[in-house]
Amino acid sequence: MLKEISLVNGKLTNSVSVYDRGLAYGDGFFETMLWGSNYKNGEKYFGVEFWLKHLKRIRKGCKFLKINIPSDFEILKQRDKILKESLNSGYASGLLKLIITRGVGGRGYKFVDGMKPTIIFLSFPRPQIDPQFYLSGVKACICENQLFYHEKLFGYKHLNRLDSVLARSEWDKKYFEGICADQKGNLIEGTMTNIFFVTKNTIITPPIINSGISGVMRDAILKNATKFFDKVVIKNVHRKHLHKFDQMFLTNSVIKIVPVNKIDNKKFIIKDNTRAFIDSFTRKSNERKSVNLEII
Repeated sequence: MLKEISLVNGKLTNSVSVYDRGLAYGDGFFETMLWGSNYKNGEKYFGVEFWLKHLKRIRKGCKFLKINIPSDFEILKQRDKILKESLNSGYASGLLKLIITRGVGGRGYKFVDGMKPTIIFLSFPRPQIDPQFYLSGVKACICENQLFYHEKLFGYKHLNRLDSVLARSEWDKKYFEGICADQKGNLIEGTMTNIFFVTKNTIITPPIINSGISGVMRDAILKNATKFFDKVVIKNVHRKHLHKFDQMFLTNSVIKIVPVNKIDNKKFIIKDNTRAFIDSFTRKSNERKSVNLEII
């Protein structure tokens, strides 16, 4: 069985300092993405899906919190080191997680300018997703725990994910995902996904304002949805209004698009437009091997 591989500041180790501010205060950001490999001219090479988009978002977060993130070249060098180690360990593809913290610091919230950040790469075997999920859909529930509200930190994949931890503790294997609402009862996102609803031939997705994360796949959906649907609308979806929608699906960089067949007592169907949309992403994800390629 393949093991997890970790790289900390360019070294193959699974240890960080107990004084790291990522551990003490959640002072940092993360991204999770898929990578794959293939052969070309007899040599094996690898690529990371949506690499530039993930790197751009983590850079944006670090700039906001004034974390001294290294150059793209340095991050790429460390990324390639762990992926080469993954290939040598028997991986053909997998899940790659990048964590950047402010680094090692003393006691207290105030940070010192010029701190050296901690760069962590984690490599995991590719998650196995039941193919039946894409055909028949999955069950979801609405969580009682609400998303944290913050007018400045929303949208960033920071290391303070306790709202998602609390929400995820509410269900077991009966459900694939839990859907979180804000304080007004508007559905915002899943614990690990963005959410989309369909009525007739229109996609509706909630705005990401003051809470939640606009995922890389959400952006790809918004960009490409009109190839399969008439239009896309961003507006609030209250939990009491689920009866207005025919279809629902979940997205993130790992699962791509997974339809929902039931949320609590509301049942959804899966129409041809959504099936075609799902196929376009899963097929291209399986075919994609180069770091420079972006999804449709």
